[in-house]
Amino acid sequence: MQPLATSAKPTHEDPGRLFADAIGMGADALDEHTGKRLLASLGIAVPRGVKVGHQAALPEATAGLTPPFALKALAHSALHKSDIGAVRLGVGRGGELAVAGHEIAARMNAAGERLAGFLVEEMAPPGLELMIGGSTDPQLGPMLMLGTGGIFAEVLQDSVFRLCPIDRADAREMIESLRSSPILHGARGREKADLLALENALLALGGADGLFTRHSGKMAEFDLNPVIARPDGLVAVDARIVLRTEPAIAAAPRPPLDLAPLFQPRSIAVAGASTRGTSAGNRFLRLLRESGYSGDVYPIHPSASEIEGRQCYSGFAALPGPVDYAYLTVPAERALDVLADAGGRICLAQVMASAPPERQAAWERDLLAVAAREGVRLIGPNCMGTHAPSAPYTFMEGVLTEPGDIGVVCQSGGLGMDVLRRGQSLGLRFSGLVTIGNAIDIDASDLFEHFLEDSGTEVIGLYVEDVKDGDRFKELARANGGRKPVVVLVGGATQLGRAAAASHTGAMGGSDRAWKALAAQTGMILTETLESFLDMLQLCHWLLPRDQPRPAEITLFGNGGGASVLATDALDRAGFRLAQPSEKARAAFKKIALPPGASLANPIDLPASVLKEEEGRVSAGILDINTRLVAPYATVIHLNLPVIMGYRHVQGFLPNLMKAVFGEEVGDREHRVLVLRSDGSEDVDAWRRRFREEAALRRVPTFDEVPAAVSALARYRAYEVGRLAAKDISGARK
Repeated sequence: MQPLATSAKPTHEDPGRLFADAIGMGADALDEHTGKRLLASLGIAVPRGVKVGHQAALPEATAGLTPPFALKALAHSALHKSDIGAVRLGVGRGGELAVAGHEIAARMNAAGERLAGFLVEEMAPPGLELMIGGSTDPQLGPMLMLGTGGIFAEVLQDSVFRLCPIDRADAREMIESLRSSPILHGARGREKADLLALENALLALGGADGLFTRHSGKMAEFDLNPVIARPDGLVAVDARIVLRTEPAIAAAPRPPLDLAPLFQPRSIAVAGASTRGTSAGNRFLRLLRESGYSGDVYPIHPSASEIEGRQCYSGFAALPGPVDYAYLTVPAERALDVLADAGGRICLAQVMASAPPERQAAWERDLLAVAAREGVRLIGPNCMGTHAPSAPYTFMEGVLTEPGDIGVVCQSGGLGMDVLRRGQSLGLRFSGLVTIGNAIDIDASDLFEHFLEDSGTEVIGLYVEDVKDGDRFKELARANGGRKPVVVLVGGATQLGRAAAASHTGAMGGSDRAWKALAAQTGMILTETLESFLDMLQLCHWLLPRDQPRPAEITLFGNGGGASVLATDALDRAGFRLAQPSEKARAAFKKIALPPGASLANPIDLPASVLKEEEGRVSAGILDINTRLVAPYATVIHLNLPVIMGYRHVQGFLPNLMKAVFGEEVGDREHRVLVLRSDGSEDVDAWRRRFREEAALRRVPTFDEVPAAVSALARYRAYEVGRLAAKDISGARK
């Protein structure tokens, strides 16, 4: 094998000075020669080469190099050299170099690009071509990428992303996550690549002290493509570093924030109720009474003496005392005047209104300025309210204020209502749910931190469209490390979604890849739909994470052969296997006498006519053997309710079946989830609701279809594995 020849031992380079010099001369990118000097100073090998000012000097300048050569144009712009023919490979000495230089100069001129010289390098020996890159997500900040490189990088789409800073565990995981990872490890007789050199290169760029981590304010993006990985090291053959010419905007300092007045207010003021009794403010006043809120309540109205049976006040200045929480349903044009009367008497105010699109930004600036002057912290605007069972109060009719342990931050008011209503039907109860709308002051990170620190919150759900301070959000997620499960639904993660989010909250959404990277690095559980968001809140609420991992093996139990076949397909797609009974388990199953048509092989398929045997008690014995002797990671119990309902008149059948399905709580029982399939008829749906209510009491998650249950279990298992890995890493660091 031809040895890897790279540049001499590097000298120290000051990245900040190089970036400042380039920006000062009007460049929007480092020329490749300067970029490679910078890489070499980080310990990343680059080919031996020389910078040449003019094509006429090329033959003499290469005397100390060994052909064949790569000849490239140098420019101070973010140039894709291959696209305009500004690179030649395999060039020989002398006249061949001069001719190639002349051709490149002509191509640059034709493309309207200014030629800043040439870079002549020795051709690197072959190896696996990789790509290392970096870009900045508008919300979550600098992000490192590793992928299969070369000219087909964008076609192959074999890449993995992580947010900066990464650690060595992240670097290793990035390498192992590539589809081409087996090749790096020496598949099919190849020599194993120098993986330590690759890890070190990733850390030099995206680690805690890495180039991109420290200088993302000056670097917009970079591509090293290809980076050739070999057994004797790696070499960055091409380097493109694009500069950020506009200064990065630092997050503004934030005053201290106490959210106790939001969740346990001693007094509430309501601005926007009317004497006609039809406004959102009237509805909220009625809900305060219905919820049993016992603190002071102050309706605000310029002229009325009483609304909803409560004494009115003309403004905040007329109140008899300070107010913890103010609920403002007045129109946008009145909100400024109402807040301007606060005079330091209002702690927190939630503003429902929004201005017309053409005036929204200016109105929000004015609103924030007035609030700051009056000493008020704002939630919203453009939201619906807060659900605070510990007070208790809520903004929504028909929901329970029974306290729970799920805390939710929701940037959409309508979606917050869906979470409350549909979550309630699943048996979920909340420690709090806050709709934050455009979040011009109190934002998702503020409430995320509150729920992380709140002893009454065990599970956190976040629907976000716009994270204002990505660094703080990442720090909170990293510090949690899976201690509390955090379920995230992101609006505007795709290109079309970002456009919709912009029209909804003015958000500039983060990329889907950035959020996936954050989830992989922090143990957050990322979901794509409201249904999967609620599914994961269920699992995280009812199930307890394991301290010891079990193999990814599932037992399927239910009635309906076709459903079992489709369920098996769903398991396979999610990365699960069917659990195989041990000899003891098979022997125990054989002792259970069942009629023809039943199967105790996994999937366990029992027609409804069999499930009714022993008045429904036959299932209990089967599931007990499964728990004790098969011990899968989870058991998915799927019941075709319309068929089962045909036997509902059998004495004791349904109660005994329910008792068998839920079983006894034992210390090391497998996770158990229940799928209740319905035909939509009123009778069957009523029984499904009854099953769900019982399941919630027994801490068993319920689903409508098997694929949703399997997908949720796969996400939950990934959370468990990540949580255990975070514990191991934390222990190793100590």
